[in-house]
Amino acid sequence: MIKLEDVSYVYMQGGPFEKTALDHISLEIHKGEFIGLIGHTGSGKSTLIQMLNGLLKPTSGTITVNGKVLGEKSTNLQQLRFEVGLVMQYPEYQLFEETVAKDIAYGPSNMGLPKEEIAERVAYVANMVGLSPELLEKSPFDLSGGQKRRVAIAGVLAMEPKVLILDEPTAGLDPAGRDEILCKIKDMHERMDMTVILVSHSMEDVAKLADRILVMNHGKVEMLDKTAAVFRQGKRLTEIGLNIPQITQVMDGLRENGVNLGEGIYTVEDAYRQLCDLMNLKEQPIC
Repeated sequence: MIKLEDVSYVYMQGGPFEKTALDHISLEIHKGEFIGLIGHTGSGKSTLIQMLNGLLKPTSGTITVNGKVLGEKSTNLQQLRFEVGLVMQYPEYQLFEETVAKDIAYGPSNMGLPKEEIAERVAYVANMVGLSPELLEKSPFDLSGGQKRRVAIAGVLAMEPKVLILDEPTAGLDPAGRDEILCKIKDMHERMDMTVILVSHSMEDVAKLADRILVMNHGKVEMLDKTAAVFRQGKRLTEIGLNIPQITQVMDGLRENGVNLGEGIYTVEDAYRQLCDLMNLKEQPIC
């Protein structure tokens, strides 16, 4: 689905403030994967996701998305952006239409789809992200922060992208809104068979959702591995300014103090199951 070969990106190349944001990186992301993208501030995360959407062109190297090579004259960037949906951080600031329905319909309208199909897509994705029908005729500016975030995500989903990139989708939300958005993202990934790339500073979020984690460090790929394998390297993550999930730290501390627990616990659900087994308790649903 996505392949980067020896890709670099240099800001203000040749100038006094030249800065290398991506430094000869190569990686592959497969169809239908859920990738967690983490890294310290300035590690190259934002540059990478903007390149995947065609907003930035690599200084060197090759990026192939769904068989299309970015930067080639034959590659239609508008079509690429229909296929690679990018939800930027605080996307609610990009809402502008009179109603929620019109805002969601903006992307499909630019695709030249018939009105009937646009209406069907708006209704479908609104339901998928948890927006009730009565909200569709309201102004997006009258909604809560979490609802605005869902409108922005719905607007991208309405174009039926093959790849969905989310840049800190829960930033600034209260705990309830955060959990709601993450639950919807997980559901969308499973139901639509999309490739999802989630940029997050929350180790707990990526631990809960990602199949594999891509760790960026000073413009290079530090790690790209299964979630459990990445979080087993807690010492290295700490060295580069990251961390492991808090629940992992707690469970590691218990194990070091003699509690008979397995390794590789990085979600609350995993911890709950292990503790129930240890104490011979019957598991109850976690709300």
